[in-house]
Amino acid sequence: MRRNPRTDDLTYLRTFADADVIAVVELVRLGVPETTIYRRCRPGGPWRLLAPGVVLLATGVPTRPQRLRAALLHGGAGAQVTGLDAARLHGLRRGTVPDDVHVLIPGGRQVRSVRHVLVERTTRLLPPVVLDGLPLAPVERCVLDAARRLPDRSEVAALLTEPVQRRMVSREALETELDAGCRRGSAVPRAILRTIAAGVRSPAEFAVREWWLAHPELGEALFNVAILDGRGRFVGVADVFDEEIGLVGQVDSTEHHFMTPDQVIETERQHRAYRSAGLHVIGIRPNRLRLDPDGLHRDVLDARRVAAALPRAEVTWRPDLPSAG
Repeated sequence: MRRNPRTDDLTYLRTFADADVIAVVELVRLGVPETTIYRRCRPGGPWRLLAPGVVLLATGVPTRPQRLRAALLHGGAGAQVTGLDAARLHGLRRGTVPDDVHVLIPGGRQVRSVRHVLVERTTRLLPPVVLDGLPLAPVERCVLDAARRLPDRSEVAALLTEPVQRRMVSREALETELDAGCRRGSAVPRAILRTIAAGVRSPAEFAVREWWLAHPELGEALFNVAILDGRGRFVGVADVFDEEIGLVGQVDSTEHHFMTPDQVIETERQHRAYRSAGLHVIGIRPNRLRLDPDGLHRDVLDARRVAAALPRAEVTWRPDLPSAG
């Protein structure tokens, strides 16, 4: 191939790159000899090799967007980003993005995982959602791809409750995707989806529910139910509700330590509403599960005794489960 005299012009080469990321085959097509490309990627050179056959036309640490583009070029035609990187781009906030970029590729392709790029072949490659010029797996696929690889139940709960709570995807859609996908790593996500079906809508509520169910002496409880007074008027959504004795447990958690003045006022208003309906209320801070579990246990037992001593409240309840909007 005859060399293009502009191949030493970095500004010219960057017009063919995406965020300074470009494939070696594209540089060769532009007239840069392959030996020159790899020489420039040596330590101390002006470029950097991000993946086999993928070059960053700069030195230094690549940004996350540059790494995403490099992973897609490595994956080849039809590749799409999944996992927590895709979840972030969809607008989700939960979960810590791992070091590796996770990409899906068509099942017939033979591309291996390399350092910093996890490649997964799949026969169920759904049409991508393109954001910021990047093809992403749909929300339900990317969060479950991430959840299957998370070792901590609370992290999985955080990841799966957020899109349901924000009505970005329904629990049913997550269940359908989980059933259709790989069984490996599906046990914990499946258990979390059962708790979402039972009314849990946040990581804090998940932690409280797990703790409550581990202590049978606290009594049977419903989770996330709408309380109606004796005239059928809406009172509030109880995080925890013991119907038999009229006890409401409210999970007082705001990411998860500080509340704004408006949130304090709203919490106090909600507690007054429950009390006006004849219910006894106990506020539960999730950090007490870790810092003061014995004290929280005593407080809930004391609250149960107080609630049981009060006249039975004339209230009813109905499920208040989130769904995609």
